[in-house]
Amino acid sequence: MSRRARLLAAGVVLAAAAILLGRPLGAQPAPGGTAPAAPAAFGPALLFAMNDGRSGLELWRADAGGAPPRQLLDIRPGPAGSYPSGFTLLGEPGAGGALYFTANDGQHGLELWRTDGTPAGTRQVADIQPGAADGLPNHLAVLGGQLLFSADDGQHGFELWASRGDAASTRLLADLHPGPGGSSPRLFTAVGDQLFFVADDGRHGAELWVTDGTREGTRLVKDIRPGPEAAHPQQLVVVDGRLFFVADDGRHGGELWTSDGTAAGTRLVADQRPGATGANPRYLTAWRGALYFAADDGQHGTELWRCDGEGRQLQLVADIAPGPAHAVPSFLTPAGDLLYFSANDGLHGSELWATDGTRGGTRMVADLVPGPSPSAPNRLWAHGRQLLFAALHPDKGYELHISDGTAEGTRLLADLNPGTGSSYPHDFTRVGDTVFFIADGAEGLTRLWTLAPDGRITALP
Repeated sequence: MSRRARLLAAGVVLAAAAILLGRPLGAQPAPGGTAPAAPAAFGPALLFAMNDGRSGLELWRADAGGAPPRQLLDIRPGPAGSYPSGFTLLGEPGAGGALYFTANDGQHGLELWRTDGTPAGTRQVADIQPGAADGLPNHLAVLGGQLLFSADDGQHGFELWASRGDAASTRLLADLHPGPGGSSPRLFTAVGDQLFFVADDGRHGAELWVTDGTREGTRLVKDIRPGPEAAHPQQLVVVDGRLFFVADDGRHGGELWTSDGTAAGTRLVADQRPGATGANPRYLTAWRGALYFAADDGQHGTELWRCDGEGRQLQLVADIAPGPAHAVPSFLTPAGDLLYFSANDGLHGSELWATDGTRGGTRMVADLVPGPSPSAPNRLWAHGRQLLFAALHPDKGYELHISDGTAEGTRLLADLNPGTGSSYPHDFTRVGDTVFFIADGAEGLTRLWTLAPDGRITALP
């Protein structure tokens, strides 16, 4: 297969390593190691990747009770590390379910692994590309009791694979691009008993495909951009059993499309910005049976839009930055009765906004940094009916904030890195009633933290 395709797939598999070794937003790991990353809930525990400075990047476990995190298993003994990433749950914890991931034990390359949360229950599933070479499983997804993913066995390039959790059931499901080139399947999105994805079979370019988990039921949905050129479907989102996505058919530019899994039912929703430029919808988010997103129709700038669940009616929710200016609604996140997002109305900088889905109900929640300077809210995450997020405080840097949708109820929750330093909280993950997250504490050391039901925030040792 091409060097570029393999590098892209390797980049997906090693995303955790990229996060850990090249910390986003300037955070620093603990001395001699790397910060926690790629957290995933598994029953009463949080599993994640971390380098303690001795064992390399390995698999760790933390429990909600507040005990110190512990290394679950040193998959690759020594300082090199196994680089676990791509954690995906199949089944129920405690009832035969497991968390699947990619790791390298130093003998078999980056291959498919599974864990039940115990050292004894952590093992390699299959050596997809035999020997020390990498099978590089990536884009793991679940459909009908089996795991579907992209991998390279060294003969077919990156193709569609399936597994039920053991070597015997791990198999090449479909060779969509025969030969070593590979179709590079990705963006797996389940809709009922089908899984949509994007792949390039070598004849149609990167287009929309679907599978029911069998070879016979794996097919091209539609050649949206006819011929070998690619439509490049992206941002696949499900609204009440219907798929929405962005694609370019070669005439309309990047626009909103929808599909029911048939060629006849795959269509352009609307040519929001006539011509080849396209409205380029982004931040597609399902909420209350509709699709919300940001797009530029060429008249209002990049603003907040709504599409009904059938993909028939499109409307501008609000022109937040009036005229052709761009409000750029970003990080759309439902919480409680509101859809929160970051936007810039041209007067207050990028601040926290919310909508109830109507023009009149779309408003700035709070001007956290008064005036035109931005607080730049990001890492938005629903915490029950409230919202947790990172934002810039005028005196304390990027810190943890909370909002109930009112100006009075939007506030700094904790200054985790005291003073003007920033904590950059991110990767919020719920385990039972406890919320785990990653942030910088004193002196910028990146650690795992917990937010208890009673509001106590604790840095784990």
